[in-house]
Amino acid sequence: MKPAFSVLFFTVLSGAGLGALALLSALDLFAMSGALRMPIPPPLMPIALAIALAFVLTGLSSSTLHLANPKNGWRSATRWRTSWLSREALIAIVLVLMASCYGLAWWLIAAPTLRLLLALCTLLAAWGTLHCTAMIYASLKPIRQWHTWRVPLSYFLLGHASGALLVAGIARSVGLSGDAVIAIASAFLIAAAAAKIEYWRYIASEAGVITIERAIGVAHGVHGAPVPGRSAASRSVMAARLFDSGHARGTFLMREFLVTVTARRRRGVQWVMWIGAFVLPLAWLTFGSPHWPGALLAVSASIIGLLAERWLFFADARHTVRLFHGDPRT
Repeated sequence: MKPAFSVLFFTVLSGAGLGALALLSALDLFAMSGALRMPIPPPLMPIALAIALAFVLTGLSSSTLHLANPKNGWRSATRWRTSWLSREALIAIVLVLMASCYGLAWWLIAAPTLRLLLALCTLLAAWGTLHCTAMIYASLKPIRQWHTWRVPLSYFLLGHASGALLVAGIARSVGLSGDAVIAIASAFLIAAAAAKIEYWRYIASEAGVITIERAIGVAHGVHGAPVPGRSAASRSVMAARLFDSGHARGTFLMREFLVTVTARRRRGVQWVMWIGAFVLPLAWLTFGSPHWPGALLAVSASIIGLLAERWLFFADARHTVRLFHGDPRT
């Protein structure tokens, strides 16, 4: 698939913001239940929520750049019964309202009961938006690399890892140790790295592979004509092959679905992903100084690394339509 940079920025930035909102809400809920001590002080909570919400809004805004006619973007919310994109748009609207009210509740020092309700709504809306974003891709059966439970899992873990890193960066920027948040961010980063390894193991395997034979209904090849005096088992089996792609010039399908990445370029992007999204953030969480320049560097490296990860997510996707343009398998 052709990676669209507007979609890359949307999924990465909104994922970090959603993960941060979910983490802040969950910490507040645990603190109000007495399970732990709130690691983020009350004066800092409205600022942290505002920064996380800004990431979400920036990501949502960048997604409209992918539309041919951005002013019709509101129509994305009209097919909520059948479209994960519509569900994402509707839940995102609810999230923005709930998170804004939640931040105001902290700023105005609202009653604990109201704050608890808003924290719970923000948490559920953040999870719902993140899930819907992942299901936009995981629901597409023609793309084997996306039609798997590993995609929602990766989106969930990467969103929470980058969100926790953002919260840890905010805490350290004002001189707080944030040990609980640092531990959570480290755990999510390690889990997200393991999920990506499992995802790449899956797409490199033969599980769910579609060939041109399966696409035209002869999964085991085409048997030759019967030969007198020979059994049916001895008949030759011919593999299907493409005579002609059917197009004399470039089409939309060829521009969007026939992108091929060289092995060298893919390895380079993978190195950017591993260093930016995992190695540098983990090093900063473990050894970094509690000052804002280090936090800014770690969050920036994470965003760049996740952009590389999301670029690979699209570049590795192979739509079934490629079989009818010469690819032997997807």
